[in-house]
Amino acid sequence: MNQVADYLDQIVDDLQSVKLDNVGVMASDFIRDHIYKGKNFTPLSPATVAYRGKGRPLQDTGALRDSITHKVSGNTVKVGTNKPYARIQNNGGTITARKNWLWIPAAGTRQLQRKYGYKPADVCSGLRSSGCSVFRIGRTICYKKAKGSKPKIIYYLKKQVVIPKREFFYITDKEAGQLLEEITSDIL
Repeated sequence: MNQVADYLDQIVDDLQSVKLDNVGVMASDFIRDHIYKGKNFTPLSPATVAYRGKGRPLQDTGALRDSITHKVSGNTVKVGTNKPYARIQNNGGTITARKNWLWIPAAGTRQLQRKYGYKPADVCSGLRSSGCSVFRIGRTICYKKAKGSKPKIIYYLKKQVVIPKREFFYITDKEAGQLLEEITSDIL
């Protein structure tokens, strides 16, 4: 008799795990969809548009959206991301330089980052190794290819940057109802 009860308990646990996994998939999809749709997001700043071109907030690479995952642990589903910048993108806030400056990419810097690396030091080093001179003018980092050519700004130096709130990490009432329906669909 204990074997049958244990077997039935295992079936219930397996079904619950499958249900919770389905709920996790659904919740993750809802949150990814919030990022994709960008409903009520503050528009991109002029500086961001200059750097990366026109577009929708939080849609630059898709890395944040793609990082939304779920994990089932016991009778709990956790939905989250491993991106450290997700919290400030969701809640908004101010980023302040830890040491001297924040290096804010200027228009055209993205192509240089693809060629030389994401970090400002990589970009500057790559430009120098390709024969360019890299220098600072006021609160900008510039480079030029040859003597007499016009300098191009690659980074703006700032003490702090304000990130607007772009809330994406939530579940609407309608979505909560769909999740509840998924959980309870086999009970009745």
